Amino acid sequence: MKTGSDNYYSYWGKAQREGEPEKGAGYHLLVYHCLDVAAVGQKLLEQDPLLMHRFTALTGFNDDQVLHLIPFLLALHDLGKFSDRFQNLKPDLMELLQGNRGSRRYPIRHDSMALYLFEQDIRDLAWKKNWFWMDHDLPYAEDEWFEIFAPLFRAVSGHHGEPPQHDETVSVDSLFLDGDRAAARDFAVQAATLLLGSGSYPPIEYSEGWFEQFSTASWLLAGLVTLSDWLGSNRTFFPFQTEAMDLAVYWKNFAQKGAEDAVRDAGVLPATVSSNCGMAGLFPPDLPPKITSPSPIQTYLSSCSLTPEPRLTIIEETTGGGKTEAALVLAHRLMNYGCGEGIFMGLPTMATADSLYGRIAQTYQRMYTGDQRASVVLATSARDLSDLFKKSVLPPGQWSHEQYKPGEETASATCTIWLAQNRKKALLAQVGVGTIDQALMAVLPFRHQSLRLLGLARNILIVDEVHAYDPYMHTVLCGLLKFQAAFGGSAILLSATLTMAQRQDLTSAFCAGLGRRAKTLTDETYPLITMATAQDVTETPIDSSAARVRTVRVQMVDDSADVLEQIVRAAGDGRCVCWVRNTIDDAINAFNELNTRLESRQVLLFHARFALGDRLDIEKKVLDTFGKESLDPIRRGMVLVATQVVEQSLDLDFDLMITDLAPMDLIIQRAGRLHRHPRGDRGEAVMVVLAPPLTRTPDPDWYKRVFPKGGYVYPNHGQLWLTAQLLDTKGKIVMPDGARDLIEGVFGDGAQIRIPLSLLPREVLVDGKKRGDISIARLNTLEVSDGYRRTPTQWVEEAHVSTRLGQLTSTLVLARWDGTTLTPWYSSNQNAWDLSQVHIAEKKVASAAVFEGELGAAVKRLEDQIPGLGKWLILVPLSCTSAGTWEGPARNDADENVTVIYDPVLGFMMKN
Repeated sequence: MKTGSDNYYSYWGKAQREGEPEKGAGYHLLVYHCLDVAAVGQKLLEQDPLLMHRFTALTGFNDDQVLHLIPFLLALHDLGKFSDRFQNLKPDLMELLQGNRGSRRYPIRHDSMALYLFEQDIRDLAWKKNWFWMDHDLPYAEDEWFEIFAPLFRAVSGHHGEPPQHDETVSVDSLFLDGDRAAARDFAVQAATLLLGSGSYPPIEYSEGWFEQFSTASWLLAGLVTLSDWLGSNRTFFPFQTEAMDLAVYWKNFAQKGAEDAVRDAGVLPATVSSNCGMAGLFPPDLPPKITSPSPIQTYLSSCSLTPEPRLTIIEETTGGGKTEAALVLAHRLMNYGCGEGIFMGLPTMATADSLYGRIAQTYQRMYTGDQRASVVLATSARDLSDLFKKSVLPPGQWSHEQYKPGEETASATCTIWLAQNRKKALLAQVGVGTIDQALMAVLPFRHQSLRLLGLARNILIVDEVHAYDPYMHTVLCGLLKFQAAFGGSAILLSATLTMAQRQDLTSAFCAGLGRRAKTLTDETYPLITMATAQDVTETPIDSSAARVRTVRVQMVDDSADVLEQIVRAAGDGRCVCWVRNTIDDAINAFNELNTRLESRQVLLFHARFALGDRLDIEKKVLDTFGKESLDPIRRGMVLVATQVVEQSLDLDFDLMITDLAPMDLIIQRAGRLHRHPRGDRGEAVMVVLAPPLTRTPDPDWYKRVFPKGGYVYPNHGQLWLTAQLLDTKGKIVMPDGARDLIEGVFGDGAQIRIPLSLLPREVLVDGKKRGDISIARLNTLEVSDGYRRTPTQWVEEAHVSTRLGQLTSTLVLARWDGTTLTPWYSSNQNAWDLSQVHIAEKKVASAAVFEGELGAAVKRLEDQIPGLGKWLILVPLSCTSAGTWEGPARNDADENVTVIYDPVLGFMMKN
């Protein structure tokens, strides 16, 4: 074993994996890997001005201090690997480098072991050599100073996606041999000489405020060290080195050069933002979507006064009022003020995200100068099924060496293969589109959440359909806004039907992140722009006189037979109709009934319980038949029976809308699909609402008697009663003028006192569950002021954390069984097994049946081909019966045998 000051060359940091093709040396010295990671972090800070600004603002240090301190801390991230317990994971390498093999186990991960070294050896050195510019003349002890720096130590050591574990009963002596500790200390001294520089800075004065600043900064530092470690571990740019050389030589000739290439190739550096702002710059009238007359909300956000500071903007506007384009224009203007480098757009469902990704891919490059690439990433669990996303991923090398030619590729989506590898990296792209879950995971104790926070802190967060989130998700979103504000970031929230209470919650959360209290919001005008900064909170009404005022007459009916007659009559008159049902079973029943009265070609069924391939096919047919570009001969006399899948994700346009009674915000959403686009004179717009008989004295089962299953979907029966009464009293929905009255008339605090006594017990139960969900959300959501650390209730291995509460689901893989072979239900050249999946309530199907004989053997072969099959994916082999139906066995949550029926027209069903 080497001795002296150079014994830190006797430790390996990276090793070739078993089965990996040999490529050069079989290992990389630990000290070199540490410098690789430091070099990557330094390049990211040097070439990302906004990231640098985030760290200077949060730490209170200047640019030069940050550019020395952060890379130095990154160089110490793997100190835990100096332990013989880690080195002996590769006994042959340990023997090669140190002349002996170890015998001690590896019970604690190296990232956690590093924290023990930080808390003893490194802090002692830092104090004696004053690495962190502390004022020693002040009467504060070493312990008090390093309590302030502890959040940064935890962030750097916890570089594998979660805070390091720490047990007060474990001593550093039990984790490291004396020689290993000496090697780690020697390397730290050399790294300080190399990276901290010789600059003289004024000593920092002790203040408890530093702890708060460093606690906030620790979240971003944890993300930066994770990103730097990932990039710094790429052998393409950092080939393994085994020969000892002066650290300064390695730093200059290898680490810095490799970091330059690695950072550029990853596509994580900011692109230059274009200065051509406003609607005309981002949405030229001669290019899709061909907006020739911007809406009032778009006009306002194109020209309103802005300042370069963290800002929350809440846009309340009707469905179809151009909120998305307005938000993009505002985000682009904020980017020009240096408030962000890109955007992440979070939406409530995969369908909405997929749809918006297609729209964004055509326009996002106009946010940047034409001679630079910017990444756009789709972040949903089904993104690999998107042809557009797959086409956007560039082969290795193209990102680094190919630039746009003038006028070329500006309307196409592009993304580096590194960013496309997994959804954790999606928020690091200049433009990300995905479900809101991807953003919410940044403030929940998921692995690598700090990486998501790092991406969001550089971008402007845009969240659509804010009203659509339940109390749990709403509370987590408030936590996310607090983080975003604390980092100096901005957010834009969009909604057509936001309540005053929700708007107040969201504004207060953002202001809390800014360290101020939000004023009480009072303006009930609609449309409305609410803006919050550290200076003020403003509410700006938008003149709707120039907007298209839409009036929908509401007809209340209490007999489904009446609904069926109206549909048949309207279809006979050549009108296209939609009936939105609150449950899938009700939709299937209505579809079957209409098929007895109309030609089968006239009636379509659309809900969420289809295999993905079938669902996408149906969605395309629905868009072709009822979408914005659909032609009158195709639309004529057609009927769609659907569930909530048509409320948000699809741009559909109907002549007659029928809906089961639902909460008021959803009624307004559904009304937005009626006479949505100009198509000549279609007469009066009418929405028919099927509801229980209206009465001032409803009994407790008033709603459930008519909608037995719908009563579980929408449990606030008191608010449903308020919705029905208000719609019946007003007789119409007028947008935008009447929006606020309709929403507050059902969800406002003053409205709740009008709920009949007979419905109050159920409201109390629902309110109790709501409060419980909020409590769970608060328990799960990370707190920015805690810093990057484990808490008694978070980062617990046994704890299950989710972005959504509610009914558990199972993912089924449907297969056709012909007696000898299992084939995917959905025939496709690519991703056939993925397209054959369907999500079902776990209580219906919780596990696969027991398969024997030839079928059992076929299933076993399939499990070897499909990752996750037999674990989180449940196979259901379907056989065609003599009656022509496809049926297969499974087991429910009571471990009972059940029979699944699948029909390409009706979807998934259970056999009675």
